[in-house]
Amino acid sequence: MQAIAGSVGDGGTNTGSDVALIQVMLMKVQQPAGRGPYLASYDGACGAGTIAAIRQFKIDQNVEPQTPAAAVRGVIQPNDAAWRRLADAVPQAFQGLRVLPSGRTVYLEASAQQRDAKITNAATYTFAPAFRVKVNRLINRMHAVHGIAIGVCPQGGRRSFQEQYELFTSGRGVTNAGPGESNHNFGMAADIGFAGLRWLRSDGTVVENEGHWLGQMHRVSAEQELKFWDALRTVGTSNEVGAYRGPAGDRPHLQNWSDAGVSMARSLAAHLTRSGTMHWERAGRVYQSDLGLGGALYAVGTAAQIWAGNATIDATTLTRARAAARPRAAALPVAARQMAGAPVRPGAAPAVAG
Repeated sequence: MQAIAGSVGDGGTNTGSDVALIQVMLMKVQQPAGRGPYLASYDGACGAGTIAAIRQFKIDQNVEPQTPAAAVRGVIQPNDAAWRRLADAVPQAFQGLRVLPSGRTVYLEASAQQRDAKITNAATYTFAPAFRVKVNRLINRMHAVHGIAIGVCPQGGRRSFQEQYELFTSGRGVTNAGPGESNHNFGMAADIGFAGLRWLRSDGTVVENEGHWLGQMHRVSAEQELKFWDALRTVGTSNEVGAYRGPAGDRPHLQNWSDAGVSMARSLAAHLTRSGTMHWERAGRVYQSDLGLGGALYAVGTAAQIWAGNATIDATTLTRARAAARPRAAALPVAARQMAGAPVRPGAAPAVAG
């Protein structure tokens, strides 16, 4: 059982996380004579009902045998007799109750076997070797610190350019990066989620089928959901793990290096320039290329448009580009003609698409 950090009840410090934990414990312990649980719900706020429940539990358990019942205070101190008696009284199925330090949503601690299953599953994804070490560290550290078994989300490992394109154009809002513009495309990022997290609703029922993205918790409390994402990112960027956050709004995303001040789009343009015969630049939301002619740059579209074969270059622009080409460019490169959608026959001489 997770320990409370401060006192709860009458005159206590009553931190929300401590109160929520005590309240759930009182919900799971039955009163004598079939009177039911000491509390029916929890919210992390210590009111008169919580104080009365603590007091009644102490009376029933004779925690303070020398104190008249009328004088028993409804307060529990860290590791005092009332705390120990309450922790012992919680049914075995709920002995792993946990709560985040800044949260009020109580959950059940994951087992070591559940953690190991997440590590085994992570091994099925493709990551750069150095980053795989960090993913495993993160899973282990999150379990050690918070008792939560996190894992890689579907499509949360390395993605091909085609997979990135499909996500980008899916309308689901999963990514704002086109093909080649994401660390995922190079095995240097992971989306990590909370599938299988067992947490308790306010009435004490356990959510048994939470998804990677905490969708069920979000419907109950977006504020409490954010506490779990914050915990994930804090552990992930700790010195013990050494990963970095990506875009602020991309909660499950962690990556191998800091891209503060770095443009993935400009990096892609530089990579394309180094690996081919065409010069590339990023301008606004689109890419520009000299089409391999060594002259001016022409807008050719977004990464998604280019990948899908829908580059914005046309035959008129190609003709103008060839006319303005530097002397070294005797013919329009095949790659530029393909970008414009012109057929290229094996062995055919390069020609302007018409």
